[in-house]
Amino acid sequence: MQISLEQILSVLMGKVEALEAALDDLRLRNNIILRLVKNSGELDREMIQKAVKEELEVSKKAGLIEDNKETLSTIDSLTDSIYKWLTGDVEDIKAKMDEYRKKMEEVMKEQESKVIDVAPPDFVKKLEPKEPKKNGGIIL
Repeated sequence: MQISLEQILSVLMGKVEALEAALDDLRLRNNIILRLVKNSGELDREMIQKAVKEELEVSKKAGLIEDNKETLSTIDSLTDSIYKWLTGDVEDIKAKMDEYRKKMEEVMKEQESKVIDVAPPDFVKKLEPKEPKKNGGIIL
C-alpha cells in the first residue's frame, strides 16, 4: 500500500489543527479560571512564586527538566510573566507576542530556504536491478 506525500501531510495538518483548537480552548478556560482566582483577592505575587518553585521541583524530581544553576532566574522570570499576565499588563503581553512572532517568522524563512526533494512513488520500480558480471564476482 502506498500513501502519497499529500495524504500524509493532509492527515498531519488535520491533527495539528485539532491540537491547536484544543490548545486554544484550554488556554481560554485556564485564563478564565485564573482570573476568577485572582479577582477573589487570595492570589498575590508570593503565592505565584511559591507555586512556580513547587512545580519546578516536581518537574526536576520527575526528570522532566534538568537541575541547573539558572533555577532562581527561571523562577523569577516565570513569576513575573504570570503576575503581569494576571494583572493584565497588556503592553508586556503585546511586546512578548511581537517578539514571538518575529522569532517564528525567522524560523519560517529559514525553513523556506531548505528544499526537501521527494522521490515519486514509482521511483523504486524504475530502478533497474544490477546483474552480476559474467565470469566475475567470485573471489577464491
